[in-house]
Amino acid sequence: MTMNPWDKRGFTLIEVLVTLMILAFGMLASVIGIMAALDHSLMNEMRNDAMKVAQEQEEAARDMPYVNIQAIPATQAITRQVRKSVVNYTVNFSRPAVAPGGAGMGMTLVQFTVQWQFKNNTYSYILQTIVRQMK
Repeated sequence: MTMNPWDKRGFTLIEVLVTLMILAFGMLASVIGIMAALDHSLMNEMRNDAMKVAQEQEEAARDMPYVNIQAIPATQAITRQVRKSVVNYTVNFSRPAVAPGGAGMGMTLVQFTVQWQFKNNTYSYILQTIVRQMK
């Protein structure tokens, strides 16, 4: 059978349907990849915001008088907006160690644990620092 160069039969319906199915699967994979990248990006923004919350708490503890450190609430709820959603952070304060210093100077290890929820999982960020009594 010889092919006539002027024969213009075109594509069959089967060829068009197979091509459309391949394109549909490719686009679906692209959409899934984009959605995963957006989720990772949002999670990173939430983690960065949790780090900021912990640093703010740590700076407040360093700025207050040493005797007032025990007055820091054990648990605080902080709400922040990340992108267009509201994220609730729970800040837990603890003093794992208190070390007496010489000549009226004391040191306290303080720890701030910031927790948040994302897609039914709980994540946390822990910041520890030493606060020293100054005379």
